[in-house]
Amino acid sequence: MSMFINRVDEKRTLDEIFASEKAELVLVYGRRRVGKSRLLMESIKRKNALYLLADMSENILEVLASQVKDEFVRFLTWDDFFDFITRSRYDIIVIDEFQYLYNVNKAWPTILQRWWEKMKSGRKKIILCGSTISTIYRIAMGYGSALYGRKTREIEVFPLGFRDFRKFFSYGAEDALKAYFILGGIPRYMEEFDPSDSIETNIRRKIIDKTSFLYNEPVNLLFEEFRDFTPYTSILLAISEGRTKFNEISDYSRISGNKLPKYLGVLERVKIIGKDIPVTERRTKSKTTRYFINDNFYRFWFRFIFRNKSRVEQGMNAEVFNDVKKEMNAYFGKLFEEVCRENLANFGFKFDRSGRWWHKDKEIDIVATSDEKEILLGECKWKENVNAESIARDLARKAGMVDWNRGARRETLAVFAKSFSREIKKFEGRKVHCIDLRDFGRL
Repeated sequence: MSMFINRVDEKRTLDEIFASEKAELVLVYGRRRVGKSRLLMESIKRKNALYLLADMSENILEVLASQVKDEFVRFLTWDDFFDFITRSRYDIIVIDEFQYLYNVNKAWPTILQRWWEKMKSGRKKIILCGSTISTIYRIAMGYGSALYGRKTREIEVFPLGFRDFRKFFSYGAEDALKAYFILGGIPRYMEEFDPSDSIETNIRRKIIDKTSFLYNEPVNLLFEEFRDFTPYTSILLAISEGRTKFNEISDYSRISGNKLPKYLGVLERVKIIGKDIPVTERRTKSKTTRYFINDNFYRFWFRFIFRNKSRVEQGMNAEVFNDVKKEMNAYFGKLFEEVCRENLANFGFKFDRSGRWWHKDKEIDIVATSDEKEILLGECKWKENVNAESIARDLARKAGMVDWNRGARRETLAVFAKSFSREIKKFEGRKVHCIDLRDFGRL
């Protein structure tokens, strides 16, 4: 098995659940490939647990019975299955990919609901783990769903952050950042990259190769998540091409303005996209809202692979890679901003809110505020030999446009870059932090 990294909080929560004196019905969910199954297998080691993996087989009851290794069981009905769960010697029962059981039998959540009323007076721990978020929402999270109000705990498993991502690779800071910009913190994707090869070689062999696992990955996941994934693909393509406002997405995708909110809402709910407003604003306004793709690999794939699939299918891999290489540095620049924001706390900055700020044609990469009326303004440059004084001067000028506690706030500036030709510690009375690749290497 590959390395098991982090997941300290999730594992601690599961240990608390397993040690509780009452019955537990727990939902563990998150996007596919994020490492939920591995987390559960690590957590039930040396415990009196039964791990069951569901699928969409017509004979799913036989499949589940065959996974009970230390005794012979036979399930003719779902009542047989739950009767076994109730009477079995196992304290913990994990049902992985449980959403498939709903696809096989739409009554399955209702049957579970009925049996849970019998089990909840005992001490059994039932762990339901799933990946298809739209289905999980329908059967276990949405108001009125069979399991709504019956779950005792919910654990969402998120992608790894850059700090943990680095532990997986032997890359230096710059290459580790590049790999993160491409793969995001998805453990299954991280396993595909060969750290003994360069980033460029991995892109050619592990992504721009129609036989590779990653080549069709996003479209496969969309196909599994949605019955008709065409409108969702059009929206993601629009966002990947820089059409991030509502009207821009509508025009590019050719989805009318009255239908688009439904599709955007679904993509938000399954965490494929998010929406952004200037960090100093309190209310979401359509004029200032911008949409973004949450997942780094989805972004990379829609930006560079989706539009080039026909050329890859014709064997023009080298030409596609050359085009990717030309645009890659500019593409990395935008993602560098996000990694800098993600790691503010790791660099010692303590703020209550952080994000981007923009007004008309003016933008600041990072604005972070605290309840103590402190504000951090930061600029991120995916460049070498950056003059921090020049950047600080520009930040100080734009700071006056940020309408947040004017005249009653303490301002700090931060400049993030690959390296600096000139570093400074102060500018016009403001403290200045200069953070480069050496600092990322120490995370």
